[in-house]
Amino acid sequence: MICMVLCMIVLSNYSVKCGTINDTKTLTSDLLSDYNINVRPIANQSLAVNVSIEAYIKSIQEFDEVQGKFSFIGALLFMWHDVNMMWDPAQYGGVYEISVLYPNVWVPELVLSSPSDDVNSLGQKWNRIRFYYNGIAVWLPIDLIESTCSVNVRNYPFDTQTCTTSFNTLGYFEYEVRLIAALNEFKFDVYQENSIWSIKKSKVSISVVGEGSQLDLILHLNRKPSFVIINMVLPILFLSLLNVLVFLLIPESGERVSYCITVLLAIAVFMTIVSDMLPRSSEPVPVISIKLMIDMIISSFIVTTAILNLNLYHKDESIPIPQWLKSLYIMLSCVSCSKKKIDPHFQEMKQISSKTSTKVKTINVVEYKNEPIESKIGRLVEEHDEDNKITWKKLSIMMDKVALVSYTAVSVASFVIFLAITAVSSSED
Repeated sequence: MICMVLCMIVLSNYSVKCGTINDTKTLTSDLLSDYNINVRPIANQSLAVNVSIEAYIKSIQEFDEVQGKFSFIGALLFMWHDVNMMWDPAQYGGVYEISVLYPNVWVPELVLSSPSDDVNSLGQKWNRIRFYYNGIAVWLPIDLIESTCSVNVRNYPFDTQTCTTSFNTLGYFEYEVRLIAALNEFKFDVYQENSIWSIKKSKVSISVVGEGSQLDLILHLNRKPSFVIINMVLPILFLSLLNVLVFLLIPESGERVSYCITVLLAIAVFMTIVSDMLPRSSEPVPVISIKLMIDMIISSFIVTTAILNLNLYHKDESIPIPQWLKSLYIMLSCVSCSKKKIDPHFQEMKQISSKTSTKVKTINVVEYKNEPIESKIGRLVEEHDEDNKITWKKLSIMMDKVALVSYTAVSVASFVIFLAITAVSSSED
């Protein structure tokens, strides 16, 4: 049908030159003098008017995920046969086609059944319908179409959205006006790329809803995540890594707690920013919101750990250390994995010499000149034990090292899992 119309358009470009303005006026007056826009333009009223449709899209105007509004500039090319608009070009000076205003003739009026605001029909008063001498009508309404869209931001910012815009032939049953999709997808001849969304695929389908025909325009959109990654995802990672650096601050600086709380507040600010950008829906919950909540929990644990470590560091050395803490310290520091007996004549001297290889002890030989050898060795062992004595400060420093490694591993693991869940799930969709 479309090829036939194009052929007629080519022929009409040569033939219409023969017609005069009076011929066109006479033709238009004769065709519209007895025209009734309330009667379907088909000779046998028991049959349906077949309307062929092609969908075009020019640009994505806006996609508001928070309110679930989707708008785009598009056009629908309608073609049907109107028995009231047929004539013999030879009787009208060779005029093969005319253009008539939208309100003066019958059109397959479609109503937007998924509006984001007001319910409107497709078409404006300034639209024109082009008729050819054999009764073929071509109508190309262009409009800003504003529709609702069900948003799924589970994999934000690697999410894929499917937006369906529906039109219905209200007032006509399916056996009166039948819609036919000339193509099963959009035509992108005049499409302009969007800076945030890319169209993965599209679909144009016709279905019967109730007693009438419904036109569904379906667009599958992929978010371009570069902006969100640079301005949101990477800062979240950097905040998580900065958070654990608190354990490298020396306790005497007095800035540990304030540093932790500052990072904790920064994560809370990011949670507020993300929540403002996403719809307030519990199903499904965005993975990035769960990630930020985990970071908030980790940061809270880091603040608690830093405070407890400061308490240990400044604890009075006269307070005895519980045995289980000593055992934990020995296990973590690998000072001793099992109890060993001391050989006062050889092994202890060997251990002292090996362990003090980087720290030389100065001994006054004259002071120990008349002292028995056993007493000398015992004194050195006591001094060595004093150096290896487990104190609250040593315990606190060890806890700092353990916390630094542990919380860094947990933060990196949570970020990797977040990327794996969102990116992999999005690619599968």
